[in-house]
Amino acid sequence: MPYSKIPRVNFPPTLVIDIHGASAQQLAEQLTHGGFTAASADTCPEALAAMAAQHYWSMIFLGDLSDAEDVQCIAELRRRAPRTWILMISATELRDRRALHLGHGIDAQIVTPFSMEDLISRLVAFSRHSRPT
Repeated sequence: MPYSKIPRVNFPPTLVIDIHGASAQQLAEQLTHGGFTAASADTCPEALAAMAAQHYWSMIFLGDLSDAEDVQCIAELRRRAPRTWILMISATELRDRRALHLGHGIDAQIVTPFSMEDLISRLVAFSRHSRPT
């Protein structure tokens, strides 16, 4: 099913974060093209500032928590938004790493390469299990 055909209902804003690369804006644009409201941040301070300006219902973190900066960023995001869904897109598929990610506050993970249909389906699934704000 093309991702433009996946049903969504008034999906709240999503923040895409990539503190080690330049993919956040591109992914946010793809989500926006698919009918979502999405913003991007290229640094953790940018992500925290965006969160202070607007409530994000979900965040997509591009990375694998391979260094202290990633871990600290996720910890701060989780501290400031304990009920916000965090989906990580990572190249790491190892089980021990996945358990580590979940332990640091990630709610779900998609391993690259992934399809937009998979990503959007996950976000829609999150919406069925909304958390109170």
